[in-house]
Amino acid sequence: MIKKSIYIEFGKKLEAARNKAELTQEALAKRVGLSRTSITNIEKGRQRIPFHMLYLFADALGVLPKDLMPEKKIESEQMEYEFNMELLKGINIEEKSLGWVKRVIESGKIKETDNE
Repeated sequence: MIKKSIYIEFGKKLEAARNKAELTQEALAKRVGLSRTSITNIEKGRQRIPFHMLYLFADALGVLPKDLMPEKKIESEQMEYEFNMELLKGINIEEKSLGWVKRVIESGKIKETDNE
């Protein structure tokens, strides 16, 4: 699961850098030797790339490879969320309560509520 979030974040950074460079997906695709569809899928996090493509993208966009990499904080937060969600799978809890617990985990904080 963490791998998926890394590719989604990479895609967002790639798209932002492409837009900043004022390139279309088609123009970027030609520069790196891919199809426009591949660029779309990479930007949406649906297609993985080999390591060397990071350098091709950076060169084509005039940025450093590190500028396209997801921040460690994002990875850590996503990993913690996914870990917590996995823990919930093993807990016998009513569906109604499970929704509340998921919302608490997603919000990252627990708010005190009145007992009902």
